[in-house]
Amino acid sequence: MVVSSAKADTVWMNNGDVLSGEITKLEAGKLSLKTKYVGTVLLDLKYVTSMGADRQLWVSLIGEKQASLRSLKGLTPGVIVIDGDGRERSFSSVWPVAGIHVAKPALADSWQLKGNLVASLDSKSGNDEKSLVGVEGQVHIDDQWNKNAVYWDLDLENDEGVKSSEWKLGYSYSRYLTEHWFVQGAAEQEYDSEEDLQTRTSLGGTLGYRFWETSQKTLRTSGGISRLWEDYQSSPSQKDYALTWGFNYRTPLFRRWDYFANSRTFFRLNQSTVLVNVTQGIKVGLTEHITWNLTHMLDYDSDPAEESKKVDNRVKMGVGYQW
Repeated sequence: MVVSSAKADTVWMNNGDVLSGEITKLEAGKLSLKTKYVGTVLLDLKYVTSMGADRQLWVSLIGEKQASLRSLKGLTPGVIVIDGDGRERSFSSVWPVAGIHVAKPALADSWQLKGNLVASLDSKSGNDEKSLVGVEGQVHIDDQWNKNAVYWDLDLENDEGVKSSEWKLGYSYSRYLTEHWFVQGAAEQEYDSEEDLQTRTSLGGTLGYRFWETSQKTLRTSGGISRLWEDYQSSPSQKDYALTWGFNYRTPLFRRWDYFANSRTFFRLNQSTVLVNVTQGIKVGLTEHITWNLTHMLDYDSDPAEESKKVDNRVKMGVGYQW
């Protein structure tokens, strides 16, 4: 679809559409474009690849709490932001543009709520050979420079009257200093009713760098230091500081198929041992909200508890709902 108008702003979409009209607002990830023929169109910014406006608008970038008068020039993909003094900055995508207003906006944050919930069947091998029924999910409360994430993973088994459970609960807060650099604080606790390592709790902070983050692709990495508490059933509890490194990646394969990979590594300082968690998988969009998920999870401990294996593997398959 192409909608045209004289002396119009232009918006390029990731499906190839080029829309023309008047940009009136960008707020909470939604771009309002007033067109001549179909009225005002509300566009999700994650599907916008570029936009241009020769006139000056009140534009704020990620990390800024106050908008400035700027113009925009289309860059496929991406955008060039031109300050009032003529300074130009080029971005490879449009997400660094946090807000657009025709009139000077009041200082306020716009928040977004999104998340997903997945019901799954879980097959585990390594220290235990068993199948479990589980539910996992995430809730994100974000604006353009503050990101909060709560996530959980609960698995249950009832084998001949013997009940067992595993769960993970975590929270992270990320503050973006620029469109790329951010600091993050995170806390997480894991529990397994059957393994010797019954509970592991981590609390730490990292400095991170975001290479890109669009509706199709994500690449982030971060490093810092954490505090670990590990409670065993048959061994003394352990406390240690650990160097921490994290990695998040997502890319489309074809059509509605996405591949994702997330990893987290702890290097225990006192013990000089390594703990690695890798989660990778495929997510298929069946509809706008319903997904099919296949996930492989690997846990590696270079110095496991006595009679425990170094590697645990889990394969999960489930159906999810995202909003």
